[in-house]
Amino acid sequence: MASSKKLTLFGLIGITMAFFGTVRSVPSLAVTGWTQIFYMLVAAILFALPIALMSAELSTGFQEDGGPQVWVKKAMGEKWGFVTSWLLWVQMFFGMVMVASTVGILLGYVINKPDLSSNNIFIFVIILISYWGVTLLNLKFDMVKIAGNWGAVIGVYIPFGFLIILGLIYMMKHGIQPDNYLGHFKASDLVPNFKDLGTVAYLSAIIFIFAGVEISSVHANNIENPKRNYPIAVISSVIALVILNLIAGLTVSNAVPQGKMELANITQPFVIFCNDLGVPAIFVNIVSAMILIGVLVQLSAWVLGPSKSMIKVADEGNLPKLFQKRTKKDIPITFVMIQAIVISLVSFLYVVVPDVNSAFLIITITTTILYCIVYLLIAISAIRLRYKMPELNRPFRLGNKGNGLMWFVSLLSILSVIITIIVSIIPPSILKPSQYTGYMIYQVAATLVMIAVALIIYKLKKPEWKKNDLAD
Repeated sequence: MASSKKLTLFGLIGITMAFFGTVRSVPSLAVTGWTQIFYMLVAAILFALPIALMSAELSTGFQEDGGPQVWVKKAMGEKWGFVTSWLLWVQMFFGMVMVASTVGILLGYVINKPDLSSNNIFIFVIILISYWGVTLLNLKFDMVKIAGNWGAVIGVYIPFGFLIILGLIYMMKHGIQPDNYLGHFKASDLVPNFKDLGTVAYLSAIIFIFAGVEISSVHANNIENPKRNYPIAVISSVIALVILNLIAGLTVSNAVPQGKMELANITQPFVIFCNDLGVPAIFVNIVSAMILIGVLVQLSAWVLGPSKSMIKVADEGNLPKLFQKRTKKDIPITFVMIQAIVISLVSFLYVVVPDVNSAFLIITITTTILYCIVYLLIAISAIRLRYKMPELNRPFRLGNKGNGLMWFVSLLSILSVIITIIVSIIPPSILKPSQYTGYMIYQVAATLVMIAVALIIYKLKKPEWKKNDLAD
């Protein structure tokens, strides 16, 4: 029966690309001009591929539910397994604020009020309304089943296709625009200007495009001949995503004037393309509405996903009984409500930091740092399990024999993650010098507090926290 469900190579490529297909990240890529080619190659080769390959070995070796939390627990003990699951939950506090912030911007264009896209109070209010709205809907209905896959098709793939087509037509019509982000090509533009470290900070936002790369590894068991086909699928997917994102990023860089890029506003390039190419203005309203639908569907999917993983950790006795509460529909109500409250508090950053661009970038970078801590734990676990459990059956294995290739891939991953964290703490050039110290304190404090809270909870855990199935 299992063989009838085996994925084809092309099926796995499609699924892998679906995890990372997003039109929202294009402005963060485009703002770096020609340097985006270098950044995307670094993100793909040093970040995405090593993590995806290590995750494939781990997911085929440990086939129980839980993913990274299970791998780290087996390698480093229950404490670090809990920290892993905790970080994967709390990163969404920042990630979902970043995603939800685009709702207000898109809504402004849908209702023909584009000025609202730069109104930080409006963005803050819409984050609250949209996230609490999808949270309450998920308590009542199974929104993932209702939305299905059409949300991604309408909100991601079709707009992404339109963006690439319009961008290429614009570039063929005008050539390279000297006054825009792309500017005239110079070989020196292909590598970052390390004298201006503030521009290097954008690497963190670009790496975020590939955050969650380990998720596709759950399908490594469902493909024929995983040893051969999984790396082909992952490498092909990453190459395709690099090419598509670069086409979109370069064409947007060529259209937006220097200093005018709105990082949270994917509608901006559509407005420029449509005005220049004579496309009716109603097209911008329609595309904005389509992307808005995709964002709401994505928010809806994240409301329950991480919470369902965390309640398993709570059942194992790592959190008090309060966290084990479920509704009649088996929804982990405590986690769902806590994340909604914390996301509301984090979104207040849009009031504290009046510039929408700056707030968006700061939150994106925070999310990337938290993901990087998880990837650091995964890389350490991957090499440690080679020695701790050498006899484990690994349908997909890095290297036919010996541990040399695993050492190389894991060390490459550790190096890239550490570099990403260091780069993320450098204040981006979008900020004012007076904001630099506050930015660095915020990023370091947010990361340390999130890790410390997990370690404190674990240290305080009690035997009676463990779920008793008969009693509960």
